[in-house]
Amino acid sequence: MGQSDRAKEQGAGVPGSGPPFTKASLPRRAVALLLDGAILVSAAVWIRRAHHNAGLYSGAANETLWFYPVAGLFVLLGYQVLFLAIMQSTPGMAFLRISLAGADGRAPTFGQVVIRVLVSVPSALAFGLGYIWALFHPQRQTWHDLAADTIVIRGSPRRAVPAAPLPRRRPGDTTYRVG
Repeated sequence: MGQSDRAKEQGAGVPGSGPPFTKASLPRRAVALLLDGAILVSAAVWIRRAHHNAGLYSGAANETLWFYPVAGLFVLLGYQVLFLAIMQSTPGMAFLRISLAGADGRAPTFGQVVIRVLVSVPSALAFGLGYIWALFHPQRQTWHDLAADTIVIRGSPRRAVPAAPLPRRRPGDTTYRVG
């Protein structure tokens, strides 16, 4: 890997990126996805067992065929949006010290998180092609990363630079002072 390739890999040269950041490796991202899946499956089993023990499970075919998959999809989407919007990483990602960032390396907006999570469904349903896409994309972005203009990085995204202080005005002054 040449010097310019390494700089691209770390995010250098991205407009407004400031200090370079390192993109998360695909194996690290895959393990984080598996960890999150294990958390969600464990929660689903526990909820279904509690549902059954409380006598709320009727065993009807329509309940098993549509209720649990639809409820599971909403829980998965909620899990992703909640953790990515608040912490920029899911528990699996946090364990592996990777997080979601905007393409500029800053924390993603709530809109970016929602778009990413919603587009991850077709990424998975298209036989996983949206995820496989990252193997061939130069920036290792999946379909949902491309749609939301996000990347997965090692470490935490940079926080937005605070705005300049608002001008202050002292009583009797006709000019504003900064600072």
